[in-house]
Amino acid sequence: MTVPTVDAEIRTLLDTADTGVFPVYGLDAVLADPERYALLRERPDTPADDRVQVRDLFIPGPGGQLRLRVYRPDTRPDTRDNLPMILYVHGGAFTYGSPEAEEERSLRYARDVEAVVVSVDYRLAPEHPYPAAADDAYAALTWIAANAAQLGGDPERIAVAGGSAGGNIAASTALRARDLGGPHLVFQALTYPGVDGSLTSASVREFTDTPVLDRAAMELAWRYYAEERHPEPYASPIRAADLGGLPPAYIAVAEVDPLRDEGLAYAGRLGAAGVTTELVQVPGAVHGFDLLFPKARVSERSLADQVRALREALHP
Repeated sequence: MTVPTVDAEIRTLLDTADTGVFPVYGLDAVLADPERYALLRERPDTPADDRVQVRDLFIPGPGGQLRLRVYRPDTRPDTRDNLPMILYVHGGAFTYGSPEAEEERSLRYARDVEAVVVSVDYRLAPEHPYPAAADDAYAALTWIAANAAQLGGDPERIAVAGGSAGGNIAASTALRARDLGGPHLVFQALTYPGVDGSLTSASVREFTDTPVLDRAAMELAWRYYAEERHPEPYASPIRAADLGGLPPAYIAVAEVDPLRDEGLAYAGRLGAAGVTTELVQVPGAVHGFDLLFPKARVSERSLADQVRALREALHP
């Protein structure tokens, strides 16, 4: 398989990137060193947006106190107490990251979708392997549905969203809600999700030297998260025997990303099971492009499209 060409603007940004401790090449070396990936767990400085109120809540979770970071937009008085809600799950190879690390996306969803965004600070591998993160996300979902009034949210209009490892956990949360008769979800938005721990797709096998994420980094991420249990559907959602009855989905995959083909396959399986699914392949994009380089034209188009899909689902 020939690796596609990276978008010219993204290529320039990669070559000149100053992303702090996050490497745009060689993530596997970081994941192999606890001292280095610990740096990626530190909460970065966050952007300010006076159109969105941000606060932390602490709820009982499966592993103890669970932090939720809540983003609430300023809206018209007539809609202020009945906003849709988005449970957001950050990425980070199951090993690092935080709500603050993806705050720019949460702020944008809150502001432009006009929704209460609740980002869950789930437990991280390898200290807390599967099912810890999945359990935390589902606990957050059940809590926000039961306490929607406290958030000013509508329990009948809840979506889940996440990218990369967060896309995995968001998809797992949707599966669990269906299987357990949990809170009703109206939508799932998955951005370059990692939904298959078997690492057998063509793009995973062939994209061994791609920017941001490559096969070696994926092998470490899955070893830490669910090496022995990746066939379980809440670990690898694509392994679920039946995907029928899940909420409608928006799935965006990056063209130059090892996770591309499993995202494509998951969208195909959802559609075959009768789930309304919108699939977008972002040309020339690398893994995490819209988080690392949100001002790039390809990122701006993708972020606007994510907002459009969520808004259409939550404000029918």
